[in-house]
Parts: sequence; structure tokens; C-alpha cells
Amino acid sequence: MKTSIKPMRLAPLLLVCGIAQAYAAELPACAAANFDSARQLFTMNQDNTSLSFDHPLSSQLTNQQCLLTVLPRAQAARLRMADGRRGPGPNGASELLEGRYLVYLSNGGDGGSGGSARPVGGIGGGGGGGGAGAVQVRQEVVLAPGTYKLTLGAGGPGGQACRGTFGGGPGWAGSPTSITRVSDGLTIAGAVDADKWVRLSRYANDQRSGPQDGHGGRGPGKTAGGAGSNVDPGFETVAQAGVGAPGVAGPSGPSGTPGQGGSEQPTKLRPHIGGGGGGGAGLGDGGDGGGDAGGNAPRNAAPDLPPEVGGLGAGGGGGEGRINLCMPGAPGGNGYIALRPM
Repeated sequence: MKTSIKPMRLAPLLLVCGIAQAYAAELPACAAANFDSARQLFTMNQDNTSLSFDHPLSSQLTNQQCLLTVLPRAQAARLRMADGRRGPGPNGASELLEGRYLVYLSNGGDGGSGGSARPVGGIGGGGGGGGAGAVQVRQEVVLAPGTYKLTLGAGGPGGQACRGTFGGGPGWAGSPTSITRVSDGLTIAGAVDADKWVRLSRYANDQRSGPQDGHGGRGPGKTAGGAGSNVDPGFETVAQAGVGAPGVAGPSGPSGTPGQGGSEQPTKLRPHIGGGGGGGAGLGDGGDGGGDAGGNAPRNAAPDLPPEVGGLGAGGGGGEGRINLCMPGAPGGNGYIALRPM
């Protein structure tokens, strides 16, 4: 009796791989599009810097993606110099050579929450909490010859300011970062499917973030943001600073410092005026919370200081919230990838 062996149906799989590689081929080269030669790392070339009362999520970046080529060591002579500046490879080349690398990788930092106003004679109100910072991942990898896709996560947008009796909105989480191999989609470092990650809707983000009580951002693998101040009579508190990053040095020096709370900067802000919480630190500094400059404001300057955008991987500052006034939170800092030969 003969046994027939049916051929494997590879066409659909090959088609999917072909589509993925065709899509990747449209991405820019990382050396030209996303390499920061001063800090010798890859990061986004734009920030989520919107500090408006009504920023559409569609205008806030989720990530940027680019392609990085790794050549066999036998083909070192093919290394090309990066156009106009130093690239990530040997002697400033655009490509890397195969081998073992130490990867420093961070997701984007979370955005700070918007502040909540307290009506005259009413109760409630206060500054928004600072966004959480992303803790850097340090990992050894082997890069074989081929093409790799870097997905560089953006900092999360800041939360909206209050509207009427509704409290300030929570900030959004920073986007994940990863390195994947184009030929088969294997994740080499970072979050799996980071390139497919989708930001939550406003409703879903509100549900995930819990009560709008000015708490700082927090979560696994994150440095906590500081709580915003409370301006409810009899329960006043000052805004808190964010938390520092773990003591692991980054690819270009020590980690950043946490952001200050908007009510604990005596040189420029008045205490107990509804300052926002400071952002948690990443490789960059956490964003300072917004607050009221009051009598320390320069002449003809606006008396309210906006929260600060977080540095690389750090959380954004929380927005100010006091009597009849509230401000949006600041975006978190962008993620990054640094590769160091071992």
C-alpha cells in the first residue's frame, strides 16, 4: 500500500512574509531619519508637545519606525558613511557589523494628567499627577547579517484640562519600543508587537486610569510620577516630585532627575496653589509640574507656568488646578534604542 505525502501549502505564508518585507522596504534608513549622533542613540525626530485644551489624539504621534542594516564582518569594506553626519556604525557608518551588542532600550514616558478647577465656594480641585517614567531595559543581543526594524515609542500625550465640573483627564501611556528582524518578524529586544501597538481611546484611558484624584502615574517597569496638590479647604497638600530612575547608567551617562512638583519650587512658585505633580525620571529628566508663579512672575508675563514635557523616557508634568482655573498635562518623553558593540 502506497502512502502519499501531501505537499505543504507555503503560498499563504510566503505571501504574508512578502507583504511584510515590502511594507518594511518603504521605511526610511535609521541612520538618516532617527539617529541622534550627539547622544549616539536612535529616537524619534519629533515630540508630542501639544499643551492645548483639546488636542485630537490623531495628531499625537504613536511611534516612528525605520530600518537598520547589519553587514557580515567579511563585508566591512561595504560600510557607507552616513550622509552629512556620523552614523551608528564603525567610523560613523550607516550600517552595523554583525556581532554581540549591548542594547539600551526604553519605551516612551507617560503623559501627565490635567488639573481640576475648584469652583468659588465649592470643594475639590487640584493639580494633575505627573506621568510615570519608563525604566530602561539593558540586554545583550546577537545581530546576524540582515535588516532590522526599529520601532521607537513616542511619549504619551498629556491629559486634557478640566471641563466645567468634570475633572482633568489622565495622561496616556507611552508607546512601546522594539527591535525586530524583518525577514521573519522575530522580536530581538523590547516589546513584542510594538510596531502594531494602538493607543487607547479617551474613554478606555479614563477607565484604565481610575479616579481623577491627582494621583501620580505608576506601574510595573515604571518610575512613579508625583501626586498633584489638593486645594480643597482644610485638606490642602503640595504637589509631589516624581521618583528617580534606578541607578543603572544609560548609554550616554547617568539617568535623569525626577520632575519637581508645581508647588514645591519656592524660587518661582507659590505653595498650596494647585500645582501639578512632577514626572518620573527616565534617561532624561522628568517634567516639572505646572503651577502659579504669583508674585514671582516676571513683569508682563503670564502668572501660570505650564507643565514641562518629559525628557527621554521620562514622564510629563501634571497640569495646574486651582480656583476657576485648570491646565492640561504635559506629554511624556520619547523612547530610544542605543546599541554598543561588546
